Amino acid sequence: MRYAFKLKNGAMALFDPDTALLTITTTHGEVQSSTIGRAESRLLDLLLMDPGQTKSREEIIDYTWNDRVVASGSLNQAVFSLRNLLNDSRDHEIVMTVPRRGYCFNRLYVMVAQAELPTPSDEAKPVPALEALAPQKKDALPVPAGKTGASTYITKFQLIGYVLTLGVCAYTGFHSGFDTPKVEVSSVKHNELSIHAVGHNIAEAEELRDLSIAQIKQLSLNLKGDVWLNLFKSNYSVSCIRPDLSTANLQLNSEQKDLALMIRQCLEVTL
Repeated sequence: MRYAFKLKNGAMALFDPDTALLTITTTHGEVQSSTIGRAESRLLDLLLMDPGQTKSREEIIDYTWNDRVVASGSLNQAVFSLRNLLNDSRDHEIVMTVPRRGYCFNRLYVMVAQAELPTPSDEAKPVPALEALAPQKKDALPVPAGKTGASTYITKFQLIGYVLTLGVCAYTGFHSGFDTPKVEVSSVKHNELSIHAVGHNIAEAEELRDLSIAQIKQLSLNLKGDVWLNLFKSNYSVSCIRPDLSTANLQLNSEQKDLALMIRQCLEVTL
């Protein structure tokens, strides 16, 4: 079974435990593949089997080293190396330490429907659209040491947003596989509102971004939340995350050109 998950910089990772191959697709569509070490591969495999579930040090050592006798610092070194590979060495939000218990993989970063993902290749493009994770309870995962509730909130916010972005792109060609053009995202922040425009190229994304923010400023709207926009054929698609982490998806005929009001409806209407 292959696993797909998101990194904190927005890149997508695909891991095949059978070959120890870790493939990372950046937000610009660049693909980086590498075979990781045996200890790191076994550790990552175990944590991804049950994301969000704490694995004890003893359980990890037994699985990672197959009951071989290893030095006491071997696990610490494997965790350290894995975090470096996942760009998680500073705040440990992906591979989380559970004090006096062990480690767990933060399931807020895991993408679902992984068994159907295609095998990465040299021409690989971003991972196809995946289903959104169901909202998690606030106490479903331990909060990393030194982190406040606000940082946990932002992590959930960004993950759901990325999933919604992929969902919005589902009809732009992702469903046909890895042979489609890459998708670009251009973002802008206006007060407490973040807009992320999706396009087949950066110019297209920036044009949609500028149109939406210009309309919002013209109407002097004071909106809060994150919004993902996409123009496909004759329709705008709007996906949003409200401050309370509820989500919504709307569509609008592009001839109406009334993006600002659609964004407000997406953020303010309780479905």
